[in-house]
Amino acid sequence: MSVLLLGTALFAIPPLTDAVTGARVRDAHLALSTWYILLAPLCDTLDALSMFSGRQHFAFFATITLLYAAWRRLRLTPPRRIRVRCAREIMVASLALLSLVVLYAGGTMLPRPLPRLVMSSPNDVIVDFHSHTSYSWDGRQEFSPAANRRWHQESGFDVAYITDHGTFDGAVEGARRNPARAGGGVVLLSGIEVRSDGRHLDILGTDASDSAAYQRDDLDEGVFVRSVRSAKAVPPLVLLTLPGHLHPEALDVPIDAAEISDGAPRALSQIDSQRDAILGLAKERGVALIAGSNDHGWASASPAWTVMEIAGWRSMTPGQLDTAIRSTILRRGYRGARVIERRSAGPVSYPALVTTVPLTIWRMLVTLSWAERGSWLCWLWIVWIPVLLMRRIDRLASMAAA
Repeated sequence: MSVLLLGTALFAIPPLTDAVTGARVRDAHLALSTWYILLAPLCDTLDALSMFSGRQHFAFFATITLLYAAWRRLRLTPPRRIRVRCAREIMVASLALLSLVVLYAGGTMLPRPLPRLVMSSPNDVIVDFHSHTSYSWDGRQEFSPAANRRWHQESGFDVAYITDHGTFDGAVEGARRNPARAGGGVVLLSGIEVRSDGRHLDILGTDASDSAAYQRDDLDEGVFVRSVRSAKAVPPLVLLTLPGHLHPEALDVPIDAAEISDGAPRALSQIDSQRDAILGLAKERGVALIAGSNDHGWASASPAWTVMEIAGWRSMTPGQLDTAIRSTILRRGYRGARVIERRSAGPVSYPALVTTVPLTIWRMLVTLSWAERGSWLCWLWIVWIPVLLMRRIDRLASMAAA
């Protein structure tokens, strides 16, 4: 394992890539806290699991099950009474299942250090266009607007739109604690997530004054176009979120942006299988490609960040920054933003899904920094040396008994 950790450094690749071109991102890096480096084996592993698509989670469970069955087969002992053997296998299987549940529960519910995106240009602003709070009907109860702000700050975001389902309460509460100037901390801006013709849309830059256009979780297209979109100098942005079908021509509302990254496992499955279609849709319609965390309080590591170039954004008020973001997207269209990904696309076909675990391990190891690699090596030997000592003691005890 030590050779593997050191050998994969020969094949090292950058952890950050451009979502459209796949090219290395040279003007950004991930800042890792001391605690993240000290706990690198745990943090790296949980980060990798948290960025699995739905298909990859299924493949992970299937692989673990097969490996468990093979392990139990190799550990098969001489025949015993069937009752004793069944009881033992049930106990071991229960412990294995409990370990897997603890792994997932700990990864989604317990706080841990997060990698933070840092840009080299002061004009780059990092935006999350799709996030939720406890005010969403499906949000985690502990994920208040303050918790939402903390998560975004720890992940390197400068701005986040609160797009709760059918309500502005979370956005209103979050706005109360916004800094006077955008450079003073994470800015939470107002939005809402609604349904229209079976799709989920995020309306960004809208607030409670536009409530007539939103009937609970549904969008009234006519009222929105007449009374909201046409009535403002810089209209709210309409974001096509995922998962959902990619046929915006059936909508009465024009689309201004589409997600190329979303933190939800179902959305990631669709993005993996339909990335070319999403890119084609954005190019054809001249709309921006963006990333949304879709964080409901269960996410941990961000799979991607949206970066926009807005000169002087740090001295703007939250309202001015909101207007600048929307006007830039509307003016520049497809080139209005870029998405920096940490996650690599997962396999799509069922035969390829069997490679999920080895490919994930390989990707994790080749993107390690030297600080992380050193932490992995330290923990490896911290765990292994006591095992060696115990084996040595057992061997000496056996020799003495003989």
